[in-house]
Amino acid sequence: MHSFFSFLSRKNKRLKLAAHFNLFNSIIKSGLLLIVLFVLHIGFMVFYENLSLGDATWLTFTTATTVGYGDISAATTEGRIATIILLYFGGIFILAKVVGDYFDFRMEVRDKKTKGLWSWNMNNHIVILNTPTKSGGRYLQRLIQQFRSSEHYEDTTIYLLTRHFPNGLPEFITRLENVVHYHGNASNPDELAAVCVDKARDIIVLAKDEDEDSSDGRTFDILHRPKDLNVKARVLAECVEDSNRERLKGAGANIVIRPIRAYPEMIVRAFVTPGSESIIENMFNSDGDQYRRFDVAISKLCWSEVVTRLITKNVGIAVAYIDRNTDEMVYNPAADVVPDLKALITISKDNNDYSNDDVKAIVS
Repeated sequence: MHSFFSFLSRKNKRLKLAAHFNLFNSIIKSGLLLIVLFVLHIGFMVFYENLSLGDATWLTFTTATTVGYGDISAATTEGRIATIILLYFGGIFILAKVVGDYFDFRMEVRDKKTKGLWSWNMNNHIVILNTPTKSGGRYLQRLIQQFRSSEHYEDTTIYLLTRHFPNGLPEFITRLENVVHYHGNASNPDELAAVCVDKARDIIVLAKDEDEDSSDGRTFDILHRPKDLNVKARVLAECVEDSNRERLKGAGANIVIRPIRAYPEMIVRAFVTPGSESIIENMFNSDGDQYRRFDVAISKLCWSEVVTRLITKNVGIAVAYIDRNTDEMVYNPAADVVPDLKALITISKDNNDYSNDDVKAIVS
């Protein structure tokens, strides 16, 4: 049943594409016929009315466009008959048809661009394949905002290939600028080619459902397509089940991360600072490392000394502190800062059994 609907979708796109080219060809043919009529009329005006080439051309265009200044007109019977047949019966009608077809073509192109049926010729862009099932539009908004916040991607065009948004991208996405979409299937090689994956800078394959292991199967299928197209871009894939990570890498993913919808910046960090995504993932995983708070009062000791003493004693790495006066969290302070703190935040191994008193003794 799924393949049947996919067939209907592809057939519908082919029919729309054929209608688009038919309209375009109609404009070309009508335009060429109009030029022939204009050339014939100019020739008749030169031959029968003894007009110069410039005057004959002026008379032809002012008559065809119904401007009719009256400064020059056909005086001979032959010239008037030529004007009636070539311009009144032919030229004006065809000109109106060309103008009408042109505006229809423009409206059709605009409609195709809006509904994701237009293939943009792009280079060095980001391609995002799939849209999460749950709140997909809002997630894409946050992800694109994170790309825009990075100096590496603030002006990079983002191309979405998704079956969502058949009537156009929502306004909260389009206002982010330089974002377009193609309504299609990320498993289809033709539709991957339509979003120019071979010229892309980076490709992202999002998991359809971050809670369903079956999403990895679809991701696996999609990853083979860019690989078959000899894509040179870096490919990031979301993996729901950790046991599938190596399988997805073998299928063509350069970076594999867990889908964490609350933290889309992890995808951006994976491209900007390769390897940092593993550290960020670890923050959302209780296995191996953990953040700990030690309620100790420290003053008159620079931050670099605090960090050094804790590392030396294998307590962990101090990453932040809570200021005693403002009660605010201070992240990654400068080495020469002398904080007046009431608590330390560290990252350490699960087997770390240091107490508040132990830490107080170490830094005293």
